[in-house]
Amino acid sequence: MIRRFEIYSVQAQAPDRRVLALETACRRCGQFIPEVLHTAVGWNLSDAPAELVWEHAFDSAETYRRYMVHPYHADVLDRYLLPDSPERVVADNDLRAGLVGYACDGPVFVMAGGVRRLVLLRVGRDASPTQIDHLVSVLGDAPAEVDDLTLSVAGANTLGSAWFDAETPIGGRPFWGYLWEQGFRTGDALDAYLDGPSALALAERREWKGIMDDIVEAAVSVHYVIDAPRPQPG
Repeated sequence: MIRRFEIYSVQAQAPDRRVLALETACRRCGQFIPEVLHTAVGWNLSDAPAELVWEHAFDSAETYRRYMVHPYHADVLDRYLLPDSPERVVADNDLRAGLVGYACDGPVFVMAGGVRRLVLLRVGRDASPTQIDHLVSVLGDAPAEVDDLTLSVAGANTLGSAWFDAETPIGGRPFWGYLWEQGFRTGDALDAYLDGPSALALAERREWKGIMDDIVEAAVSVHYVIDAPRPQPG
């Protein structure tokens, strides 16, 4: 299975009705393209430079390809996304994560609701396969060590090199090479984890210095309430 995220900033001057149209188009995509599974939309609550997060999945590379050429993709989604569309509502940002995703054996990421957090990890080129396997294993096993964490899946970002060139530096590696997907029942549970005593929370607060052989060079995260409406100003 292919787990996939599209992460966007929204133009400040974009009309609310058009932003809502994009949100609705993403949320309802699976009704028109049956290959699109487990679709949900969230509005980023972190300090990362992004707003709209669209999460979804595909059974295989073949179903992903069918989605990419489906008329709904071209006629509905792209009208709000492509730079040359007069109805575009998204904007460029510095996150370098317009499209990210990983491969998994099944829908291990499914949540009925709650708060989803996606941590993007930049792993050094010198990291060995053994070190990387250890990192992915520790992240995946995190719920056994962290009571507030209800879901934890980690994997290589296999989609980052298939999007904007700015996300793929020289050498063909996506800027964010690994993804750590987390689940929490509530925002309070997420805060309890981030402020808590676990080794992983400590590693995040230390910006991954002095842990995991220092193979993590940088990290950033987005989090959102699954399928919550867009927050209103004020």
